[in-house]
Amino acid sequence: MQNSEELQSLALDNLAHGCAEETQKFFHQNPNDPRYCFEIFRRAYAEQLNDALVYVYSIYEPVLTRRARRHPLFSRSCQDDAFFARIALANFYQATHGHQFIEKFSELAAVLKYLYACLHSAIVQDVRANYALEEAELDQMPAPTLQDDASELWQHILQILHEPQYQHLAYQRFVLEMKPAEILRAAPEQWENEREITVALQLIRRRLRNDALLREMASFEK
Repeated sequence: MQNSEELQSLALDNLAHGCAEETQKFFHQNPNDPRYCFEIFRRAYAEQLNDALVYVYSIYEPVLTRRARRHPLFSRSCQDDAFFARIALANFYQATHGHQFIEKFSELAAVLKYLYACLHSAIVQDVRANYALEEAELDQMPAPTLQDDASELWQHILQILHEPQYQHLAYQRFVLEMKPAEILRAAPEQWENEREITVALQLIRRRLRNDALLREMASFEK
């Protein structure tokens, strides 16, 4: 086991190799030395060495993507796991680079706790933004009621959403006001999970927002 001074003088390639090995030991619940990874974080963020930052991304982006997929709100988000990993790493850099890193951290456990908090915040913010947008649009959009499915408005919406699956999904969400969980229970053969439904709804909303007639009727502004 090398001491801290030896680690600080260790070649970056060797340090990254040691960090990757110790990370695998950690995830296999074997004894590990966290100092390799802490040193590479220190070089990447405190010293702001680009080559060290590249190694941080290569080692920890896969860790963050796996963690994102296990997050309880991931199924309700509209982004993929890699997106959240990149956002977490970018936000971590903004909050900790330079002297801030030395002030905040003295061990790897604290670094990872903060990094995982950045990941959590990215997912929560995405879900909150999507659901806030959804509720605002539902309030403004002149959605047809059960009695006027054949109305000119609904026919216009069907022309925009020409795929039968999207037409049915729009009916369930905007007319019947079903939540993604209810839609999944009603048609499990059509959807793999709530996340797939949420992503499809986002696509539907984008199409509807881009339609000039609907924007005029709902007083939407680009």
